[in-house]
Amino acid sequence: MVGGQRTAADRRSSGPLHGGDWRGALDKYGWQPDDILDFSANINPLGPPAGVRACLAENLRAVIRYPDPASRELKEVLSSQLRVSPEALLIGNGATEIIYSLCFLLRPRAVLVAEPTFGEYRRAAVAAGARVVYLPLSAGDGFRLDGDQFSRYLPQVEMAFLCNPNNPVGNLLGERDLEIILEESLKHGTWMVVDESFLDFVREERRRSLVLEAARYPRLVVVKSLTKFFALPGLRLGYAAASPSVVRYVEARRDPWCVNILAQVAGAAALKDREFVVNTWKWLEEEKAYLYHGLAALPGVRPYPSEANFFLVDIRQTGWSSGRLADACARRRILVRDCSSFTGLGDGYIRVAVKERQANSTLLGVLGELLSGGCP
Repeated sequence: MVGGQRTAADRRSSGPLHGGDWRGALDKYGWQPDDILDFSANINPLGPPAGVRACLAENLRAVIRYPDPASRELKEVLSSQLRVSPEALLIGNGATEIIYSLCFLLRPRAVLVAEPTFGEYRRAAVAAGARVVYLPLSAGDGFRLDGDQFSRYLPQVEMAFLCNPNNPVGNLLGERDLEIILEESLKHGTWMVVDESFLDFVREERRRSLVLEAARYPRLVVVKSLTKFFALPGLRLGYAAASPSVVRYVEARRDPWCVNILAQVAGAAALKDREFVVNTWKWLEEEKAYLYHGLAALPGVRPYPSEANFFLVDIRQTGWSSGRLADACARRRILVRDCSSFTGLGDGYIRVAVKERQANSTLLGVLGELLSGGCP
């Protein structure tokens, strides 16, 4: 819905719900995971850190024990780095699991989502029985979210989701917009859920996290993934920062063993590897520039500037639909994200993750070959 009404274009999306569908590629094209270059999932290609691999090998025998239901070691590591109390931290089986828990346990009647954005906010809200109010973001404005406009919808809802940087666009919320939204959500008593799953890819001097505020504000929850930056998607691991009362409420009402023991020890080991973090920032800065300029040089292609480790790419002027281009790439053993399932995008956009130089060069070569040959 747009300001309360869903559009026909929003209802007819038929693309994949997520990237990284290696099983789908196997079933459709016969490619094994090692046969393909996967640009459809926004995973750090430098990971997992070497220390995590060693940690997992050392702890394999630990699978004969139940995991710590309180994830105490991981909470202590996070507490030390984030400078918040362990009681203000909630560990989950991925950021998405936490998002669903919040919707089912806090039971909002209406939820605000600015689109296009990560689709699980909408799906979690609907699954929990909430009415979803959509705020459309404009392509002409670079899909930028305006804090004043967003805040005008807050009196209509009990919960609102923000993604910062936003997926699939990669843009950051401005400082003023964040302040306005926080102030207005406090005024109206709205649950504000801010997803910072890709914020770790942004250098510290260029980003503003709300983790410290979340530990103090009664209805602010900051959700973060540990699987994208540290390349652990198969383990499923994420966390949230919130007031201790919210953490206690959620923990008392969900599966006590929702985070497995290998995910807990791997997460703690990853967070301690500062060298990996700095190396990722340095690598990403160089490769983002290379991939962005390469994409921009392709005929009819417009990549949007991004603060994250991926690019939203406008292909509407190429004559290709996102589904056909994704299929043509897949037949050449490259997976890109068909963005037609994102509300507000339609079939004119793809998303590509930033990978290492050789892989990025291969992607640009395949796209160049397909686009220069015209639409089939």
